[in-house]
Amino acid sequence: MNIREASSQGVVCGLRQIHKGQKVVDGAGVRINRVIGSSRLSYIDPFVLLDEIRSDDPKDYIAGFPTHPHRGIETITYMKRGSFRHRDSRGGGGILTDGSVQWMTAGRGILHSEMPEKTEGELWGYQLWLSLPAKDKMVEPRYQHLTPEMIPVIKGKGMTVKVISGFFQGMHGPAENWLEANYFDIELEKGSVFSFTIDRQMNSFVYVHTGTVSICPTWFTATVSEKELVEFQQGTLIEVMGVSSASAFLFLSACPNNEPIARGGPFVMNTEEEIEQAVLDYHNGLIG
Repeated sequence: MNIREASSQGVVCGLRQIHKGQKVVDGAGVRINRVIGSSRLSYIDPFVLLDEIRSDDPKDYIAGFPTHPHRGIETITYMKRGSFRHRDSRGGGGILTDGSVQWMTAGRGILHSEMPEKTEGELWGYQLWLSLPAKDKMVEPRYQHLTPEMIPVIKGKGMTVKVISGFFQGMHGPAENWLEANYFDIELEKGSVFSFTIDRQMNSFVYVHTGTVSICPTWFTATVSEKELVEFQQGTLIEVMGVSSASAFLFLSACPNNEPIARGGPFVMNTEEEIEQAVLDYHNGLIG
């Protein structure tokens, strides 16, 4: 979808495009809104997947994600509401509850499972994949469990910013990254504005998960609604203003790898030959 209500002079405030997610079924039968990693939006380098699970119907999520492999990526699970249990072949694991994050570096290879702990009520969370650069794709796996108490929350005029990764107003998120990345969850009251200058080297986007926001209201108005993603150009100042009584969104930015991307299910490498090797290693018991 092209930018709506853009000025007659073209792209302003660094907006590129607005995208909608695609409904898919993954894992053992989990219904997902796939925001990145679909036929509608393949990737925003280095972000190669963003999945949203959000349902109060257990049939949509109860099957979970039984044991499966990964290689070449970092997988980040952020639980807004509900609980999931993580186990991996390196001994990492724990229960993700409201506000918790798991930041897993798959590197050269790991097996893990993510299964719901609850059997009723709402489950709402996100899984993000970051493609590691070629030089780091075969690093040793690592697991980080981030509790809500570890994650800084910055409160300002009509705004609350949860800093999972990266820097905001002098606060540093607790995640230890292979890739420099900002990952914020932001809540805005109506009329309040979040502003951020994007590094010249970083790709970035906003995914609205609650309400409606106005992008770059100082210059013009591009309205982005719930379940829409908006991309930004590098090196620009962005502004996001709350339009509805309560608005909230994820903001993410990271430096692109600028390398070829080859995908094969749970593996993300640089060439098809590397994907074939990953599959072979998995079947030969060499992953995890």
